[in-house]
Amino acid sequence: MTGQVGEDEALAALALIRAYVARDMYTARHILARWDTRDRAASFAAVVASSAATLLQRTAGADRDRALALADEALEIYQSLVLRDRQQVA
Repeated sequence: MTGQVGEDEALAALALIRAYVARDMYTARHILARWDTRDRAASFAAVVASSAATLLQRTAGADRDRALALADEALEIYQSLVLRDRQQVA
């Protein structure tokens, strides 16, 4: 991965996290369509996970338990959004 691609991928990861926080699924889908491709899916997932973990740790003031609680809360929100989307499709 070249330096510029890595920087662009990291920026996309942060933008994806922001889109999910804002519940902006339109933007999230477009970011994923661009970056979550077959040849780089694992790499992009790792960048997103690493970026999210860093944000959670900084938000929690390096308190691991608080960071985990925030991660759990984020997962609950995500799961409720997925459930809502499935119900809208059905």
